[in-house]
Amino acid sequence: MSGPRDWSPGGGRRRGAVRRILPVMLVFAVVVGGTVYLRGDLQNLLGTAPGSARSAVATHSFHSESGPVGGRCEGLPEELDADADATLTALARCLDRMWEAVLEPAGVDYEEPAEVRLVGSPEEAACGTEDFDWAGIYCGGEAVVNVLVEGGPDDGSGDGSDDGSDDGSGDGEVFPVMFTLAHEYAHHVQAIVGISAQDGSEVFDEAWSRRLELQADCLAAAALRDVQPYLLNDLRRSLAHGTETDATEEDAAEQRASHGSSRSGALWMLRGQREGTVGACNTWKAPEGEVS
Repeated sequence: MSGPRDWSPGGGRRRGAVRRILPVMLVFAVVVGGTVYLRGDLQNLLGTAPGSARSAVATHSFHSESGPVGGRCEGLPEELDADADATLTALARCLDRMWEAVLEPAGVDYEEPAEVRLVGSPEEAACGTEDFDWAGIYCGGEAVVNVLVEGGPDDGSGDGSDDGSDDGSGDGEVFPVMFTLAHEYAHHVQAIVGISAQDGSEVFDEAWSRRLELQADCLAAAALRDVQPYLLNDLRRSLAHGTETDATEEDAAEQRASHGSSRSGALWMLRGQREGTVGACNTWKAPEGEVS
C-alpha cells in the first residue's frame, strides 16, 4: 500500500538524504573555495581590483578628456620667499585658472575651493586639528584647502633653512609649501570630478589611499612644471633620496602605507613634470609595484 508516507523515518532514509545532499555541498565548497582563491583574478575581470585597467576610476573621462596641465603663473612675486602669504595666495589664483582650463575640455565645471586657509598651526585648520602630522590637508566636506606655513604667515621662513644662495627668486624655501598647496588643490580636483567620492565598487583602503595621494603628487608636479622647474627638480630629488623628512620610523611607515614611498612619490612627480597631462597621472591603472 502506498500513501503520503510510504517510507520509514529510520536509518535507511537518512543515508539516502545524505547521498543526495553531499554532491551539492561539495559543489558549493568548490565554488566558495575557487572564489576565494581566484578573488584577485575575478576582481580584475570585473574591474573592481585596485590597478585594474577596467575599473571605473581608471577609465574615468578625467584621464582621457582633460586638457594639458601646467603653464606660467602670472602674478607670482619675483621674490618668492619675500612674503610666503603673498606667494601662496597668488599661486592659488593661478591654480584656479589652470584647473578651470584643464577641466573644460572634459565638460567639467570647475569650482574654486570654498576657502584656501594658510595656517600657522594645525589647530587653525578647518579639519585635521587633532592630527599634527601634516603639511597640508584638504577638507572634502567643506571644500577647504589648508596649508601649514611654519613660522608665521608673513616671515617667509619656509622650512627654516638658508643655504645663502641667490637665484633671483629667493632660495626656494617657500617652494615646498607651494608644492603642498598644489597637492591639496589636486585633491580638490579629485573631489570635483568624483574620483575620491568612494561611491563605486572599488574598496577604500590603504592601497586606494596611496593611489589617491600619488596621483595628487603627480598632478601637483604637472601644475608647477613651468612655474619653477629647477626648484621642482630639487624637491623631487630630495624626495627620491628620502631627505625630505626627519619623521620617526613608525611615522614614516604609516606615511608610506597611506601615501606611498618617497621613491614612488618622486617617480610620479617626474611623470607629471615630464608629461604635463592628467592621463600621465593615472595611478589607478598602474601595477602595485608603482604605487607602493
